Amino acid sequence: MTALTALFQWLTLQSKLQGGEGMPETNTIGEQVLEAVVAGPDGANRLFTVTGAANVQILASGNTDPVNPTWTFLVGPTLTHGQFYRAIASASVASQEVSKRGVPSEYMVQIKSVEADWDDESERVEVRVELFLSSNRAYINISQLRYWVTILAQI
Repeated sequence: MTALTALFQWLTLQSKLQGGEGMPETNTIGEQVLEAVVAGPDGANRLFTVTGAANVQILASGNTDPVNPTWTFLVGPTLTHGQFYRAIASASVASQEVSKRGVPSEYMVQIKSVEADWDDESERVEVRVELFLSSNRAYINISQLRYWVTILAQI
């Protein structure tokens, strides 16, 4: 077995582990929070807009099995359950590396879903981003996601 073959087998194993049952957690960087006073429903009076990046490690190494990980991270201010009203989020891939290993080669990267809800342990908003990666004769490394979260609260 060559060193290159061993590397791709290791990367394939890592991809399968990340696409498994657990949800990997990560920290955010460069978070910016904008707070506005609003007249919202049911006494909600604050609208937080939160943007930033989440460092992740998602690999697909050109095998036939797609990778389908869900990453979670915490954003925004600390809020009690009574203060939190609702949150919505969106995300995009901010950093990716693709290396083709032959011709023809192809790959697909999709964000399947993005959800945001209050987390009772941290008392912050937890964002969940589900991705889908597949590749044929290509190595894909996603290393960063960008997020935009809007939080409605009663302060």
